Amino acid sequence: MKTVAILGGSGGLGADIAATIARRRAVCIGYWRGRQKAQALVTQIAAGGGQAACAEVDIRDALSVRAFFEFAAAQGDGLEAIVSATGPAIPLRPLTSVTDADFDRVYETDVRGAFNVLKHGTLALKAAGGGSIVMILTTAVLRTLENDGMSGGPKTAVAALIKQAAREMGPYNVRCNGAALAVIDAGIIYASEFVGDPLAEGVIKAMVDNTPLGRMGTVAEVSAVVDFLVSPGASYINGQIIGVDGGFSA
Repeated sequence: MKTVAILGGSGGLGADIAATIARRRAVCIGYWRGRQKAQALVTQIAAGGGQAACAEVDIRDALSVRAFFEFAAAQGDGLEAIVSATGPAIPLRPLTSVTDADFDRVYETDVRGAFNVLKHGTLALKAAGGGSIVMILTTAVLRTLENDGMSGGPKTAVAALIKQAAREMGPYNVRCNGAALAVIDAGIIYASEFVGDPLAEGVIKAMVDNTPLGRMGTVAEVSAVVDFLVSPGASYINGQIIGVDGGFSA
C-alpha cells in the first residue's frame, strides 16, 4: 500500500482528512507542535484497522520537508499523494493595521512553506511515477473580503504556485489542486485570538451571512472533497482551485 502524506494532520481539519483517507490508504501525519495529537490520531487509525505513522516537519525548512516526504514514502510502498492542511495564525484586520512582524511571519509560513511542499512534493511524486497534491486554501482567493488580507494575500500566491506546478509537472503524471474553504466549523475560527475580538468575529459573521447555503461548512464536507481529489477518480483534475464554500464565491 502506498502512503498519503498529510502536513498539518494534527489540526482539527487535518486530523479529519487523515482519518478519512486512512479508510483506504496508509497515511503519514506531519505535525509541527501537535505531537501528542498526532500520536493519538495514529493510535486511533490503527485501532480502526488502518495504517498510520507521524513525524515532525517544519514547512518553512526545505530540508525538513524533504526528509518528511522520504519518511512518509518509507512507511509503505512509496508516496501516492500529499495533502497540505497547514496555516499560521492570522490577524483579521485592515492591511493598514497589520504589523511588519505579522506580515513576514504569515508569508514565510504560507508562501515559503507552500513553495517547499510543492517543490519537494512534486519531485517525490515524479520519482514515484506520479501522484496528487492538494493544498488547503481560503475562499478569499476567489472573492476578496475586507479585513482578510493576511489570509487572501498569501493564499493567492499559493494558488499561483499550485497552477504553475500543475502545468510543469503534469507531463510526469503529477497533479496539483487547491481546495478553497469558507468558514468551516473547526480549527481557526475558535482560535483564542479570534474569540472575543469584534473585528474578527465580524469577518466570520459576514462570510456566513453572505454564503448562499447560510451556514458554516463541516470538516466532513472538506475531507470528502480532499479524499476525492487524491483518489484515482480525480485523475483528470489538475491545476484547479475548487471552492468548498457553500457558494460564497459565486
